[in-house]
Amino acid sequence: MQDKLTKQLPWVLAHLIWFLVLPMAANFFPEDTIPAVLMLILMLANPIFCAVTGLTYSLRGNRSWLFLLYPVVGWIGTLFIYFNSSAWVYAVLGIFCSFLGLIFGRWAYNRKKSEAEKWVENQKPAKKAAPSGESAAAARSTASDYAPRVASKTAMKNQQKAAARKAKERAEKEEKIRQKNAPKKKKKKKGGH
Repeated sequence: MQDKLTKQLPWVLAHLIWFLVLPMAANFFPEDTIPAVLMLILMLANPIFCAVTGLTYSLRGNRSWLFLLYPVVGWIGTLFIYFNSSAWVYAVLGIFCSFLGLIFGRWAYNRKKSEAEKWVENQKPAKKAAPSGESAAAARSTASDYAPRVASKTAMKNQQKAAARKAKERAEKEEKIRQKNAPKKKKKKKGGH
């Protein structure tokens, strides 16, 4: 549990820092442009940040939908400090952008994985042997649970092709060795005197 919290802490802190510190930067602009800068932050900077962090989060292989709460945590702090209560609509926009980032990041993460990695990830841990008190019929009914799973028909075909290719390469290599070690035939000279 503590390990999960420590993995999520940087993401929460990044959202808090972004949502609390970035609006403070508007104070460095002239006073007449501060409202415009804050609107740009609300409409562009925060949604882009949410989308990029969502994309990065899921590209790293994380699968938690709790990530959608991190923009909410950031917004709670800034909503009443820098903005009025009508800015909650932009919190929904940030959550939506985080959602899109998570979806596209997950899609890209799954695309870059090979079939073998997907197969290993989908493997279920081996079940324990049936207790001796169970009947033989119960043991037979769960025998399919112990059989190795194949991710898909495509993965199975790819495995079969790889095995056939290796067997062919091995046979060719053995044939070359046999030809190399075979006794050489003497050539007959043509035309005798």
